[in-house]
Amino acid sequence: MRTRRFIIGGVIIAAALTYLIYGGMREAIVYFVTPSELKGEARPTKDKFLRMGGMVVQGSMEKDLKALTYRFKITDGTEAIPVFFRGVPPDLFVEGKGAVVEGRLGEDGVFIASTIMAKHAEDYSPPKDAKAPHSFVPVKDGKGP
Repeated sequence: MRTRRFIIGGVIIAAALTYLIYGGMREAIVYFVTPSELKGEARPTKDKFLRMGGMVVQGSMEKDLKALTYRFKITDGTEAIPVFFRGVPPDLFVEGKGAVVEGRLGEDGVFIASTIMAKHAEDYSPPKDAKAPHSFVPVKDGKGP
């Protein structure tokens, strides 16, 4: 009888932990739609919170630094959607680079972003004008080179 309760309690605890892990993983997954997917699906309601990702179209950026407003377009290479953002964007946010915006699609088809997440390149390359680091010079007899 006591062993049976122990096994039932263990199963309940294991089920609870599995549920918590599964729920946490579902919330951690960040999925975004592309402009083509957004234009292709049925019109989302204005209350639906979305993430849209793509490249910032070259030449589409309009900034009003006094009002801290930005207007630009996000494209996936096929479709482009205009975006409006009020606030301070991340430092890596520039034209021609990838970005994910969070917000809602307005009635006029303009995506009203509340957050911008700039994507960065996966590979590192040092600046072209940087000089090579000084080579290591061994010290002889406790004296410098």
